[in-house]
Amino acid sequence: MPRNTRRVVTGHDDEGNTVVIIDEVMTPDMGHVLTPEGQPNVRLSDVWLSRAIPDSNAGNDDTVEDSITLEPPIGGAVFRILELPPDSERNYDSMKKYFESMGAGERLDGQKHPGMHKTCSVDYLVVIAGEIWLILDEEEICLKAGDACVQRGTLHAWSNRTEEPCLLAAVLIDAHPIL
Repeated sequence: MPRNTRRVVTGHDDEGNTVVIIDEVMTPDMGHVLTPEGQPNVRLSDVWLSRAIPDSNAGNDDTVEDSITLEPPIGGAVFRILELPPDSERNYDSMKKYFESMGAGERLDGQKHPGMHKTCSVDYLVVIAGEIWLILDEEEICLKAGDACVQRGTLHAWSNRTEEPCLLAAVLIDAHPIL
């Protein structure tokens, strides 16, 4: 089973002092945590959502929603954690339903790999644990713990060819699509 991620968010009290406004463990029953149907070993957790860039630090409202979309809001960004199990443990038969649950069924192009998709975002990713293969049209590259990737709206998929889960941290920023 994927690990639960602790989320700590700071803010300000009425006197302007720094305080913790959220300290929780993100579990599968939360709306901002997605464990796709048929894929109980996959977990996608939204940590924070910015509706605009630059964002505002005013107020203490939680910005994550009760559902997850593949892409960040128009003009905004999303910070998320993604855990992917080994390919040998994936249920690729439910991939279309997984993307549809995030409002992105049309983004899926599973010709080279069942998870091939394209987004209208610039994604900053860091491998926290494990390793993952980034699959592109003509290339594949292995990323290991500590490696970073900037994914710029290209057709891609992720493949975990090990026997251990891979944990990724990602910030997705809305971008103009490539025509």
